[in-house]
Amino acid sequence: MKSILIGIFCCAGVAGIAQNVGIGTANPQKKLQVVSADSIAVQIEGANLSSSTAAVGISIRPTNNVSFQWMALRGREDAFILNSARLRLTRRFDGVESTVMFVDEYGQVGIGGTEADLANPIPTKLSILQKGFSGNGIYLEAPYTYEGLFIKALSSNLYPNPSAQRITAIRFDYNQFYNSRITLENLGSTANPLLSFEMFNPTTFNHEKVMTLDRNAVLMNKALGVEQNLTVAGNTSLYQNLTVAGTINTGMVRPFVDVDMPVNFISEIFCACPNGLKAIGGGGGHRDYNTAAQDIKINYSGPDPGNDSRWKVIATNTNTTQLRAVRVYAICANIQ
Repeated sequence: MKSILIGIFCCAGVAGIAQNVGIGTANPQKKLQVVSADSIAVQIEGANLSSSTAAVGISIRPTNNVSFQWMALRGREDAFILNSARLRLTRRFDGVESTVMFVDEYGQVGIGGTEADLANPIPTKLSILQKGFSGNGIYLEAPYTYEGLFIKALSSNLYPNPSAQRITAIRFDYNQFYNSRITLENLGSTANPLLSFEMFNPTTFNHEKVMTLDRNAVLMNKALGVEQNLTVAGNTSLYQNLTVAGTINTGMVRPFVDVDMPVNFISEIFCACPNGLKAIGGGGGHRDYNTAAQDIKINYSGPDPGNDSRWKVIATNTNTTQLRAVRVYAICANIQ
């Protein structure tokens, strides 16, 4: 009996003195250090669990915290899916347990919500489920220039030709109903990819292109409404309606020429646009807009039939004793 008591006291003394515990190592560097030649050093397994939600795991909890009870990492088998597995990070806050993140056997990752909230029937590698919590879904901060979101299509047995691939980079749905999407397609040539904005048509059950961008131009497939100013610095191709409630600035200029017309004389006067611009409007008349303006009669004012970059005015000075100053102007713009 004495030897047994001595053995107990010795073990208690060793346990009280030890600062770190090592398994597989004689010199542990942490409170618990496990060194193993096996690929799995630690295995935690629940025995005879009656419910799949009661899977065992590891719980981490702070000290002297009332509202936040614990955070737990658990592995469990789904009771309703054969040969399934889940790795779940859960927390308990104010007496309510919720899922923070989970990974299933297919590599699907869910942040927030539960496994039942995964998109169905379309599987997704990453699901961010807000479930009533406010805040942004994804936040990217770049300390230097780089691709914040990088989507790359690779050749495979299903798609051996990258030039024929279509990538849906972003899709927007409302209550799991198709809405709109942004796609990238190569149309036979990787040198000229097309970026398209598409809207879902519930009548035809197809996504229809609203606007397409390529390396050379922008193609509007539907009507474009502009409520404020629209400034066009380059070429724009529009094959359907353009509705503008504000101002369109197409790089217009308004040159003019002044001519002194002899008495009782008729003359053709031209105002030329700068190189590369076309005359989309113009006019002419007496330069000083005073009572002498009645002496100038405009016989023709319009585009030059022989040169669309000039505005043409045919005017007559009906005064029989005095010269009259005539100004002709053109409205020029860079249009096709």
